[in-house]
Amino acid sequence: MNVITCIGFHGTGSGAVDDLLKEFDNCPSAKKGVECRFLQDPDGISDLEYNLIDNPHRLNSGFALKRYLRFAKAHERTYKKIFGDKWLEYSRDYIDSLISDRYLGYWHCDLLLLNPLIRLFYYFRRAVNKVMPRKLKKPRYYNYFPNIEYFHSYISREEFIEKTQNYCERLCYLLNPNDCKFVLLDQCVATSNIPRYISYIKNLKVIVVDRDPRDLYINQSLNGQHVLPKDPKIFARVYKDQRKMMRRIPTDLHVLQLKYEDLIYNYDDTVKQIMEFIGQDANHHIRKKQLFNPEVAIKNTKLWERFPQYSEEIKVIEATLKEFLYKY
Repeated sequence: MNVITCIGFHGTGSGAVDDLLKEFDNCPSAKKGVECRFLQDPDGISDLEYNLIDNPHRLNSGFALKRYLRFAKAHERTYKKIFGDKWLEYSRDYIDSLISDRYLGYWHCDLLLLNPLIRLFYYFRRAVNKVMPRKLKKPRYYNYFPNIEYFHSYISREEFIEKTQNYCERLCYLLNPNDCKFVLLDQCVATSNIPRYISYIKNLKVIVVDRDPRDLYINQSLNGQHVLPKDPKIFARVYKDQRKMMRRIPTDLHVLQLKYEDLIYNYDDTVKQIMEFIGQDANHHIRKKQLFNPEVAIKNTKLWERFPQYSEEIKVIEATLKEFLYKY
């Protein structure tokens, strides 16, 4: 099974490649719009690797394991749409495989994971204890939570990667019950550090899609998006900074970089390039142009010609991001 993920820089067109790949009959995926971000999101797999491998700590490591369980439970509704009802079960199995020992105990950060009402009652008891007569006061290190379990983990990076790959493979098989050749996961890795994320999934290939900054700026302004800045000078700096990490990708990684505009203006060649990259057969392209139609998508290009009210902002972007402008 080969896993494919299409990623971008927010609004740069990776969804177009997702739609294209869904036109093939051997590439199952989640419902449209459901992003699979458990590797890269805060408290996700990458944070877990940092706290268990890059910076193992007698307190932080156990806390990180609990935080991933909290993450898995908090986002269960989303990931059930991708992997089905076993998402939480497999996530618990994964964390269990990373735990070396368990024992009763906690530190103050563990309390942050408790139910807010329980924490409030804990603070109330401590406040009352401070005003109690000395003979009735509990000692400073009194154990208010004797049943909290502490996790200890000590594993090598190789063990962590192996266990993580097994976990991701189990999840992918849930999405692929018919044992198709490919599985498509949307936004599974981050553009900021692809070499780190790509090791978590076996046979993972990454397609990175970028877009002309002029269209990106106007599109996000028209749609009222709130992720990218509205000031064109700040927008240009953010745009450029986000792409600096891409220059550090080793050439031997399975990463294909595309321009959104090429998928429209050079459709046949770009589709062929994508199929060669992932090892796809054109015979499986049974719904050609039904989900991604370049004749429709072309309306989302050269927006500055249709919306002259952004001419001043576009001048700033053209002056500061010359190397990123699409060559029509």
